[in-house]
Amino acid sequence: MKKLLAILFSAVMLFSFTACGGGTENNEDPTDGPNDKPPETQTEEGTVDDLVKNFWQSETMYDETILLVAETDENGNVISAPKAKLLFDATQIVSVKQYFHENNGGKVVTFEEGTDFVYEDGYLTALGTITDNIITEKKEFSGTMPYVTDKALTGEEAFPGLAPSTSIPSKETGLYLPFTEGYQIVQMQLSVTYTHDVGWTGATPSYFGDGALAKMVEKLKGKEKIELFVYGDSISTGANSSSYLNIEPYLDTWPELLSENLARYYGAEVNLTNRSVGGWTSANGVGGGSGYVDGQLIRQAGLSELLSTDLDGYVPDLVLLGFGMNDASMGSPDISAYCNNMISMIETLRAVNPDCEIILIGTMLANPMARDQSKNQAEYTQYLSRVAERYEGVCVVDVGAIHQSILDAGKCYTEISSNNVNHPNDFMARVYAMTLLSALIDTSGGE
Repeated sequence: MKKLLAILFSAVMLFSFTACGGGTENNEDPTDGPNDKPPETQTEEGTVDDLVKNFWQSETMYDETILLVAETDENGNVISAPKAKLLFDATQIVSVKQYFHENNGGKVVTFEEGTDFVYEDGYLTALGTITDNIITEKKEFSGTMPYVTDKALTGEEAFPGLAPSTSIPSKETGLYLPFTEGYQIVQMQLSVTYTHDVGWTGATPSYFGDGALAKMVEKLKGKEKIELFVYGDSISTGANSSSYLNIEPYLDTWPELLSENLARYYGAEVNLTNRSVGGWTSANGVGGGSGYVDGQLIRQAGLSELLSTDLDGYVPDLVLLGFGMNDASMGSPDISAYCNNMISMIETLRAVNPDCEIILIGTMLANPMARDQSKNQAEYTQYLSRVAERYEGVCVVDVGAIHQSILDAGKCYTEISSNNVNHPNDFMARVYAMTLLSALIDTSGGE
């Protein structure tokens, strides 16, 4: 098997889609979630799903995604066991799972501590041996868990399951980063549930229910029907949650997680309308254009025309505007134009409903090694605050600040992204949901 896979992937690492050895197939329904609580406790009013509880306040981390990375020498020989750092120092590892796409059996494989891996000093490390691959004539790691090498992350070597690509230039001259809009990167990630001592020192979001979002929270508490409108780029379409990629555990997109959990917590009816389009900038938000939804190229009108045609008569109560990733990457054309576009959309929405409250989303960050993608996304978010200051009932929720803190805590970009460039995986989609929920649910007393 090892020789065959080495030939197929032309790589210096072993990855078994059948997870031979200590990993065991799990036939449980993964959509039930990673915890052992009975289903009825997850739908109780006044609570949110475990997967979107604030990780910075909880003593249990659910399904944190990791990517095991093996260090190599200058010739590409593996010189250490693959490992990955957890966000918190775990007191107990509850579960480690790998989810497979239906093209590879659609199964869930569970790995066991002491058999497949060990945990020590914040790191989960695969168990196995370093062996000689007679096909590649390099040393590789032989174990039961999927891994990549450090050179696979930089583009010096092939990423398992991906053909070489020249679409995402690295900041390292002559190299191209692994990239896919498919499931291959996500399938290499592991989901770890563990307990830990609370000790988050990174950024946390603010609650706006006693300020800019006071009307919305009052309506939610009064169990009024809420129309939630999401409008933005591909991140706001939900790309690329596992449901979007059609891979276990089929997690809902972050807009769906947000609306479902607002309804669950407050016992209100929250109707979600999402007209986000992949590839769009704030200029498209105003003027319309072509882009992608569910992998299909479409053409959609800008906000003003959209609200007078396809959405004629629609009156949103809460609006989330999610532009900035592409504006920064494309520099289209500058921050001043970006702010003016956001102002234009706010004015359009207020013309439809003067009382609607609006969240301007500070985008997650692009891969810092992606030359043409990672630019000044954080600066664009900073200027959103100047836009919000012009209005009552408008605030900024900075997901990018949380994202930066996660990276600063030692997480590898590739283990919390689906495409390794600018799309969230399930974990970051949940961070989007929990960050936005925090703006509308007061958790100052803890979870």
